[in-house]
Amino acid sequence: MELITGAVESILDEKGRVNIPLRFRDRYQGDLVITYGMLPSAWIMKAAVWEKVQAKMTGLDFTVEERFFFEQRYLYQAQPVELDKANRIAIPLTIRKYAKLTKECRVISAENRLEIWDTAFHSAFVDEGEPVVQGATARSVMDKMGSIRLFKLD
Repeated sequence: MELITGAVESILDEKGRVNIPLRFRDRYQGDLVITYGMLPSAWIMKAAVWEKVQAKMTGLDFTVEERFFFEQRYLYQAQPVELDKANRIAIPLTIRKYAKLTKECRVISAENRLEIWDTAFHSAFVDEGEPVVQGATARSVMDKMGSIRLFKLD
């Protein structure tokens, strides 16, 4: 059985690169896209998956405010990235700041994307139930998109 999900601790180096753990590397070769995660994190996916996300988004019935929010937060932050020869991905500074990434990171394989979280933030969010507050527009957008289920493309 191939387990495609899981979490592995990693390190963000001084140049903003995170090592992608061996067990996830085969699934994330070639053209990749990085963008903001739904919560403070970085999401990395294959370019083909990103194209499906963009296509799905165009068919949603957004208000002007919701469309602006989604475009600013996710679409316009997306950038191409790739695994380097040392199996690292450079996280752009804007995404590192949004994701609150420090040296210790957690790389999570979730369905068809990698999520890069700051280890302390992720632990507080998951283990301690620290609330992450989103505004009404963000909640409305996530509801219309089916929240993170948007990225599950069966």
